[in-house]
Amino acid sequence: MKKRVLYGAIVVLAIFIAIFIWTDNELNEVLGKSTDVIAISSIVKPSKIIQIKNVNILSEDCSHFIKNQDVIIENGKIIRLGKNQLIDSTSAIIDGTNKYLIPGLIDSHAHLKESKNDLFLYLANGVTYVREMAGRPIALNWRKEIQKNGMGPRMFIASPPIYSESGLTGYYYSWTRQSINYSTKNEAQKEIKRIKEQGYDAIKMYGFVSQEMFKTTIEFAKASHIPVIGHIPLVNLESFYQSGQKEIAHIEEITVKTIDEFGKSISKNPQEYLRFLKKRSDQIAKKLKKNNINVTSTVWLCESFLNQRFDLKSKLKEIELKYANPKIIEGTPLYKLGWLPGKNGYEYDGKDELEAKKLSLVYWKTYTEAIHVMTKALVDNKVIIMAGTDANVATVIPWIFTS
Repeated sequence: MKKRVLYGAIVVLAIFIAIFIWTDNELNEVLGKSTDVIAISSIVKPSKIIQIKNVNILSEDCSHFIKNQDVIIENGKIIRLGKNQLIDSTSAIIDGTNKYLIPGLIDSHAHLKESKNDLFLYLANGVTYVREMAGRPIALNWRKEIQKNGMGPRMFIASPPIYSESGLTGYYYSWTRQSINYSTKNEAQKEIKRIKEQGYDAIKMYGFVSQEMFKTTIEFAKASHIPVIGHIPLVNLESFYQSGQKEIAHIEEITVKTIDEFGKSISKNPQEYLRFLKKRSDQIAKKLKKNNINVTSTVWLCESFLNQRFDLKSKLKEIELKYANPKIIEGTPLYKLGWLPGKNGYEYDGKDELEAKKLSLVYWKTYTEAIHVMTKALVDNKVIIMAGTDANVATVIPWIFTS
């Protein structure tokens, strides 16, 4: 009898271990970790001197292009420009005829996950600075490599997202979402100290953080001289304005709060909500401007939600999937974080009824229009809006700038 119990316990333990290993492997796969990294050294041939011939250069005030200029670059720095520059016999020559030269672009909201090839993809498409908005230790290591003559864009790296869960729920999010969890002041102080010591540039606030832990995070972050950026947590807008958080990760973060304020179904009252928002948006934008709070755009992604929800296959045909990490596209059966049908978190998964689909369609059309209304108010009130893609979220390939 004892042997049977022992054997049964061993079998259960073995099954548990097997499930844990499989799950952990799936979580690593969806980060793009297992995709082979390309041998960039076999593609890029460094040259001490590069000469770009006959190119149109963006003027210093960005008002016009200066035509037909030669640009001399030595050891990675522009040393001279002008018409008809002498050609050094050792130079690598690039013909810039009918092309344009501008400063490197910045993606203000990216998620590299563990997809190192994306660093090269950014550079190849003129993005020379990336803000990783949910960092992890591997990104810190990549940045060190780049600073030591490695290949890749300059990087700003925010911490893993902050959650305020405790117990098993906190462990679950830490494991599956690579988040940082704390629910007491002591835990918060320790984690924020660790974030600072590890070298992260900011603390990434997430949307489900309690009001108490949000206030605590701001307090300890200020003492550690590290900014708090990201989502709007579980506080209303009036509390948020003067909280000390100086950046909002998406325009939709603001509109979601106005949906809560509206207090009715926007599916059943779309025009009433939009009238409410048009009045409210100007007030919100003025408060953001007054408190020097910046906002990242990611508008294109929000515009894609409707098609991802109701016409995903057509949407995927518009995307250059060959440039995305295949493991990130494929996702995992554990939860919907992939891009493909059945794995895409934005795909319609409600009741298979005409009325339910109709209400969902109205909701997402109104949601998109709300993003446009809020964006216009921010622009009209001169709130600083940063260009960001939310790259590696479903259908957003690193480097594509359509926001």
